Amino acid sequence: MVEQIISDSRFQFGKKWFWIGMVVALNLMPGLVFGGALMIEKERRKEGAVIAVFAVVWFIFAAFVLGPWLQRKGILPQYKLFKVG
Repeated sequence: MVEQIISDSRFQFGKKWFWIGMVVALNLMPGLVFGGALMIEKERRKEGAVIAVFAVVWFIFAAFVLGPWLQRKGILPQYKLFKVG
């Protein structure tokens, strides 16, 4: 009985919990933790890998493309941590 509850299809692609995992992956660390937790389970490795890879790709995109573009547009402030010179 418990095995059926645990191994149902709630985490398959297109299901509610998979998409919740994708939203969590918009933040790098929780996305990696959630994806890693799913990858530990044999039946959920594909979904976990997709969530973890999405978290890393989104972080790289946000850090190197989206963030600088938003700063140039004046939407995000530009902070300087150190005064050089």
